[in-house]
Amino acid sequence: MTPIFSLFLAALVLSLLLTPAARWFGRRFGILAIPQARTVHTTPMPRSGGLALFLTFFACLALAAVALPRPVAAILYERSMCYVYAGACIIFAVGFADDKWTLPSKLKLAAQIAAACVACYGGARIAFFALPGNFIIHFDLLSYAVTVFWFVLLINAINLIDGLDGLAAGVVFFATAVQAVLAGMRGEAHTAALFAVMAGATLGFLRYNFNPASLFLGDGGSYFLGYMLAALSVSSSVKSQVSATLLMPLIALGVPLLDTITAPLRRFMRGRDMFEPDKRHVHHKLLSRGWSQRQAVLFIYGITIFLALSALVLVNLRNAPAGLFLLAVGAALVLLVRKAGYFSYFAVDKILGWLRDVSDDTGLAKDRRTFLNHQIEISQANDIAQLWTRMTAALEQLRFDMAEMVLAGEGSPSCRLRPEPPQAGSGEVYRWRREGEGGSDKELLCSPAVMKLELPLVSKDGRVLGALWLVKNLAADPINEFTLRRVENLRRTVTAALDAFACAP
Repeated sequence: MTPIFSLFLAALVLSLLLTPAARWFGRRFGILAIPQARTVHTTPMPRSGGLALFLTFFACLALAAVALPRPVAAILYERSMCYVYAGACIIFAVGFADDKWTLPSKLKLAAQIAAACVACYGGARIAFFALPGNFIIHFDLLSYAVTVFWFVLLINAINLIDGLDGLAAGVVFFATAVQAVLAGMRGEAHTAALFAVMAGATLGFLRYNFNPASLFLGDGGSYFLGYMLAALSVSSSVKSQVSATLLMPLIALGVPLLDTITAPLRRFMRGRDMFEPDKRHVHHKLLSRGWSQRQAVLFIYGITIFLALSALVLVNLRNAPAGLFLLAVGAALVLLVRKAGYFSYFAVDKILGWLRDVSDDTGLAKDRRTFLNHQIEISQANDIAQLWTRMTAALEQLRFDMAEMVLAGEGSPSCRLRPEPPQAGSGEVYRWRREGEGGSDKELLCSPAVMKLELPLVSKDGRVLGALWLVKNLAADPINEFTLRRVENLRRTVTAALDAFACAP
């Protein structure tokens, strides 16, 4: 029996023994997950499982000093690794405190960055990345930022996927087990030992966390696992092929990483807070399709095993075959997750519609710039007659069929658009009909498909300047998504211009 396998068994046994103690601790001190709208469980559940993983890891780390050969054990206590362990204590403490008291999200993000900075300061840093085809990306001054991003990404990836019984711990088990095998193949006994300890700890924890779970991982556990995955990958990359050590977790954790990257984008596109928790992660989508918790977890397990084994093959390929294999794996992941209905938020029509809105809001669209020119011309009109002429040009662009503007006079403006002339004393009236439109005004107004808009022209101080009526036959020419927005912009421009005329000496 090799020392590394002995450490795996020791971690497995310790985790099996310490997890019930962590469960008791959570119940005793009120570290509980209370059911909420976005959670799946229906009764309060201890969320102190991370304590068992944390204690198991460091107990096995102490055991490694005697179980491993002296040169290998010495590497585990190098200065750089001590900084990694210090960062692990920081991130676990903050996560465990959040399990008890629910800390602000900004504080938790700051703690993640701080823990990453501690490891980075100790020497665990991504300086470059090698791609297939001998293409190497050197980060130079960006190395620090890239490393911190790597830590934060993996920490939140494990945290976000921790939504179903056994899901996060199982995904980490498969990822760390394959990482341990790969490290052993490269002759890195120290890295293989640490990954084996993590694999054993998570496997023992799964005995109590798999559906139906008797306790949860909690933020303390998910933060710790994500941090250690990131740290061990980076620490190993300092001494070996950086592409292999970083590609392994990048591919093996494809599902949670994809979820972590797309979740903020999804919330942003839906007008939500980018860091607001929701119930639209990939495992939630599977449940919404009628899958049971076990089915959803086993499905994601299957994807993780496939990706982990694919990563193991990939890091042993070179150049063109590696690139093609990576593309095939990526395509398979996207298809599998899309099959689960996760990308419904990113449908092409919705993306294009959003891009059109952005183009219009920023003034990049030609139609928006042309209408802006009409607004400028209206605001620079010398008198009301010229203002009306320029208004009709804007209405022509919007393809309205008919318009009437009644200015406030001795009486109140008319309350409806009239085909006949206004009565005396109702104020100054301007009327327009688009050229080429057949039929009488009455036929147009009585059409069942006609849209009639009544817009009051009211100054900022509340004075009624008049009213504007617009008519458009939607059967002959439907409006687009920007028409009503343009109409409101027109109303404001006309109101400001009329107010200026009223206030002129």
